[in-house]
Amino acid sequence: MCEALRTFAPNDCAMAYKIEEMEHPVCCLACGKAIPSGRPDKKFCSAACKNRWHNRKKNQHRGVVEQRVLRILERNHSILDKLERLGVRSVDRLTLVGLGYNPEYVTSYRKSGIHHQYACFDIHYEQTPTRIKKIVRTTIRSSADDLNV
Repeated sequence: MCEALRTFAPNDCAMAYKIEEMEHPVCCLACGKAIPSGRPDKKFCSAACKNRWHNRKKNQHRGVVEQRVLRILERNHSILDKLERLGVRSVDRLTLVGLGYNPEYVTSYRKSGIHHQYACFDIHYEQTPTRIKKIVRTTIRSSADDLNV
């Protein structure tokens, strides 16, 4: 018989039964410490641990999405970089997509008059429904460059 049951009088049986059920403490999902009291199905030792666990779970998913988007942007940049190095300034959009370029992912967009100007990191271009043209690399200035001027 459990120690908790021996310390209670016979009229406290219902209370002793509940204590015996909760004898094996559950560990907090966030910090791993034993949960001292509360419902038997309690998962966290405090509100802070609950928030920490849910934030970590959300950020893990976010990290997967960020990695996927960065991989697509890096592939786009690599394709545009090769074209720019070869001196190609205009290319058919279907040909570019055939090379693995994804036109849905860019790092910036600007409409100037009737032109739609896009950028993938440091490579800028204009896009029409059928072509990508005026592919040029721009130099990126850092804050250190601004101090030296």
